[in-house]
Amino acid sequence: MRTFSFLLLIVFMIGGTSHFCAQTFTMGKKCRAALEEAETAVADDMPEQALTLFDQFSSKCKTKDAKERAAIGKAQAYNALQLYPSAIAEADKALDVTKGKSLEGHFQKAIALNRSGDIQGSKKELKAVMELTENNENTAQRASNYAVMAAIYERQLKQVDSAEYYLDKARELDPNNVNFVIQEGDMYVGMEDYDKAYRMYDQAADMQPASLEVYVARSEARLIQMRQKYGTDQAQALRKKMTPTENQALCSDLKKAVSLGWNDMNKELFIALVCD
Repeated sequence: MRTFSFLLLIVFMIGGTSHFCAQTFTMGKKCRAALEEAETAVADDMPEQALTLFDQFSSKCKTKDAKERAAIGKAQAYNALQLYPSAIAEADKALDVTKGKSLEGHFQKAIALNRSGDIQGSKKELKAVMELTENNENTAQRASNYAVMAAIYERQLKQVDSAEYYLDKARELDPNNVNFVIQEGDMYVGMEDYDKAYRMYDQAADMQPASLEVYVARSEARLIQMRQKYGTDQAQALRKKMTPTENQALCSDLKKAVSLGWNDMNKELFIALVCD
């Protein structure tokens, strides 16, 4: 679930409009794929692997945008490893390449400074985040900035109240953005409040009935819920343990996601083994 939420944000950033800068990210298909792999490792709490993947990405992808994304990703990985001087150094690289305009660079630096005891320095970086966000005259971009701020507060800082505050601001600015609704559902999954999560996914599905992202999120949420309930994510074991209602709900979402274009061999195998 965390992977999916973060990858949605990555798609926004490298697919056209940046959350954090009013610019278009210039990367070829192979570089985008390499970046996604590295970002996935970060989102899946595998910081050592992420650092290796970002090094590989940096060796092949040399655009300004690629340099910023690599530095930000490595800063986040170093923060996860509690290597704060290295995190600050990478955040500074992102800020250097963007002339101080990388909000994620400021954010990762703020996290590192805070955790290493420099509270004033951390506040200075967070102030820069807010100034750059609120000075952005593009409403959709400003909303996306708030959504990523919400994700960082939830994921890295474990401050759910702040995450909800910034996600509310994002939705107020761009109420028709279905991805913000999905993100709120994902946040409830992280809180293990599945009833609220599915209500948000239902709302997202009403907004965009043919949205692949909605049904991928629903499917991932149901798999997480079943794993937590039954202590396994193995297809054969879940087939025996799940109630008919649970089986129907999970299989319905999985089949819908695949019908909308979800290309995941593991999920297709799961359907073959578990779903009638």
